[in-house]
Amino acid sequence: MARLLARAEPARERVLVPIRQNCPGCGGHMRLRYENRRPLVTLSGSVRLRLKIRRCEHEGCARHRLAYRPEAEGAMALPQHEFGLDVVALKPVRA
Repeated sequence: MARLLARAEPARERVLVPIRQNCPGCGGHMRLRYENRRPLVTLSGSVRLRLKIRRCEHEGCARHRLAYRPEAEGAMALPQHEFGLDVVALKPVRA
């Protein structure tokens, strides 16, 4: 079912940066290339994630130009979902 009303803008923002700076394929330095924004609904409220994305720019590397996303993103939400893992794992209470 389609959403009829737009969601409210998140009041909080959290910036996530990858911990790893060296490419797992060739060991060379990966630069911060671009940034993605992603809204996330958690039990404590709505938050906007700003994800800093790194990429390996070395020709011949197996991971050449593949995105390396922040590791902490996977601990907060599933890929392509707008609800946090705390909401997904919430067990409904039966009356």
